[in-house]
Amino acid sequence: MIHDISMAANQPQHVAGKASIAVRRATQADTSTLTELGARTIRQTYGAAFSPEVLDRYNSEALNTEQIKADLANPEIVYFLATVNHQVVGYAKLQTTPTPGAIADTHPIELVRLYLDSRWIGQGIGAKLMQTVLDFAVNHGFQTCWLRVLEGNERAIAFYRRWGFVEVGSETYPAGDVSVTVLLMQLALKLHLSILGE
Repeated sequence: MIHDISMAANQPQHVAGKASIAVRRATQADTSTLTELGARTIRQTYGAAFSPEVLDRYNSEALNTEQIKADLANPEIVYFLATVNHQVVGYAKLQTTPTPGAIADTHPIELVRLYLDSRWIGQGIGAKLMQTVLDFAVNHGFQTCWLRVLEGNERAIAFYRRWGFVEVGSETYPAGDVSVTVLLMQLALKLHLSILGE
């Protein structure tokens, strides 16, 4: 499945002035929450692009309870949860994975998923989640962060560009019984550090 930010058009929720927005690392105790949130945000994000059967198949294969448990036990995978007043509204998944040839081979880590419940988009929560992701990557010695994003998802592409990600190529990616084109984007983390230092 493709990895972007949700673009569903549900009515947005507004973060009150005193709302507590936080990001924390997920644990095994969050398995059920991640399973439910992951499936929901996939449906929100891709409901207009893929059939319900394709999305249900993906959710049952990639976001089932056993797979999430295995992910959380894998030292090569890190999940972060974004919360508003302790309600989980988004998540990100980082993983060291084989990289396509277009990605700089300088100790890379993949941002596999970054999703928000569509009701919470535009409240600064995605930015806080991304900041946590990049800080983690920098603090653990990674030099490149990369991702895949569905071609034509201009909202997600614009978000990544604002964080310094640049397109470096594209590839065909399987999505159920069809194939789609995804953009490959990467960020040199030294650029992230230089921006923080400004």
